[in-house]
Amino acid sequence: MKKLSNIAYVLGVLPFVSYAQCGLECDPTSSAVIFGGTSYAYDCYRNTQIVSEDPLLASYSMLEPCDFALTHIELEKENLAATHTNRGVIKVALGDYEGAFSDFQIGLTLLPEAAQIYVNRGNAFYGVGDYQMAIQDYSQSLDMGLTDFSGIYLNLGKSYERIGNNNQAQMNYQRALELSPNDIEARSLLNGLNVQ
Repeated sequence: MKKLSNIAYVLGVLPFVSYAQCGLECDPTSSAVIFGGTSYAYDCYRNTQIVSEDPLLASYSMLEPCDFALTHIELEKENLAATHTNRGVIKVALGDYEGAFSDFQIGLTLLPEAAQIYVNRGNAFYGVGDYQMAIQDYSQSLDMGLTDFSGIYLNLGKSYERIGNNNQAQMNYQRALELSPNDIEARSLLNGLNVQ
């Protein structure tokens, strides 16, 4: 299983979105859109909250309520998209990127206006080393209005830094700090760029 480090998760219960940061064990700043729903869908959501706090706690048993909700419960379109997205987030933490991409694609097919799904898929792209696609998805989420979450800018900065575009990385780290002035990781990464 691939170890993740420094991932920021976007947490949301329809229709409200809130945000949280995980510890230093995840990478990059990943966003997990977490939606509530019926009992099993809600258990899936809660498991995704746990993963957003510490991806190392992810286990295959966390997928069981997601699977049950998706196969045995008639969910409304938004909750169906959300449950696929939540399951995808858990799969990313488990290193099952192929399964995660499948879930994110289903979520986007059902709810293409959900900018948070692009953030989550961007994290999966980052996890497999496709930084250009990660940049596209993070940028898409910003274009769709998720401009108030510092984690997206941190994600973008890390992706740009990975492809050697330090100017764009610096701009995004600075924006992350404008939105979250106490973000130690963003400050550290920005200072690291300034030293180079």
